[in-house]
Amino acid sequence: MKFINKYLFITAIFIVIFISVAVLLKIEVESFAIYEANVKLDRVLTNQKALHGYIEDELKPVIYKLKSEKKLYEEFFNPKVLSFTYIARSVYEIENKLYRKNDKPELYYKLAATNPRNGLNKATEFEQELIDRFNKDKNLREYKNLTDVDGKKYLFFAKPVTPNKASCLKCHSDPEIAPQELRTMYGDVKGFHEKLDDIRAILSIKIPLASELRYGHEYYIKLLSIIFFALLIVYISIIYLLRRLDKKNEALYKLATIDQLTQLSNRREFDKDIYTSIIKAQREKSSLVLLMMDIDHFKNINDTFGHQIGDEILIGVAKIIQNSTREYDKSYRVGGEEFTVILKDIDKSEARSLAARIKDDVETFYSVDKKITLSLGMCEYNQEDDATLFYKKVDDALYRAKENGRNVLYECKES
Repeated sequence: MKFINKYLFITAIFIVIFISVAVLLKIEVESFAIYEANVKLDRVLTNQKALHGYIEDELKPVIYKLKSEKKLYEEFFNPKVLSFTYIARSVYEIENKLYRKNDKPELYYKLAATNPRNGLNKATEFEQELIDRFNKDKNLREYKNLTDVDGKKYLFFAKPVTPNKASCLKCHSDPEIAPQELRTMYGDVKGFHEKLDDIRAILSIKIPLASELRYGHEYYIKLLSIIFFALLIVYISIIYLLRRLDKKNEALYKLATIDQLTQLSNRREFDKDIYTSIIKAQREKSSLVLLMMDIDHFKNINDTFGHQIGDEILIGVAKIIQNSTREYDKSYRVGGEEFTVILKDIDKSEARSLAARIKDDVETFYSVDKKITLSLGMCEYNQEDDATLFYKKVDDALYRAKENGRNVLYECKES
């Protein structure tokens, strides 16, 4: 059981390590996608700022100069050259056409306004909420969050446009003071009636994460596969080394607890097992019988027929004992020619029959000039006895069997 638990524990550790690495890598992949989206966002904002600067600092002064030089009439207005909103939206529409052509996710770019001149710039409910929030708190510089649209992830960014200046009000306050062409093009409602310092719009951008997530996922699968196989190699190596160690430990355990000649458990193992068997019998109030056997005149057999024959007899007796006992009984060689058997959950009559069967089988198993016999002692455990007293009672019964003619079974005296 300990063997099984050890390997299950190691396997569980490696599974936990792999799952932890997989989760951490997944988080890193998403972090990478968000980082790349922020890089794209910085580029968009930089381009937007550059475009706004070009329109305000380069393009409009030229238009105003042409007006002042009477090369353009005073009421001239064309959003294609004077409206940053129009120009910026047109640029990103062209950019999105190129994205579609190359099968890439489109960028969402919008100057979302409360009362825009072009309906395409009408703020959504959430964008209007952000406009109100920016107007209430002028210290709020931006809003950024991850969002899902139709099951696709985006990095959403919103930033207020510069609050209305006095120069803005010519085109965005009272329509009566606005250029005639502007009124003719858009009417006198949309884009008008704004006030000084109002934030009339926000820059609303959604950066798609699809490409980054796809690339990140491919990287994730490759890296996770490498980690999996690396962990697998380490796992197999550890299991292999542990199995070798277990085999060595098992061999050492056998050397320490198994009699090498008969392959029965030895005296060291018997001393341990008799103690635990008594504890169990006391706890469960169950029966316990100890059987002790000694090969009669074994020294004479060794002296007469040699140690090789003696060893064969010891091995044969051990096999008879093992074949005669039940699967959950345990047999031991505790001395040169002395054997014991711990019999659990057995009554006296059944134990007597088992002992008699062993004795009879030993008499017929080996053919030498002298018959091989056993003397046996047997004792049923008394709940008041400890291991030492229990063993002494059986040993005394065996002694009486040897003193009274041998080849006989004696039971211990009731205390």
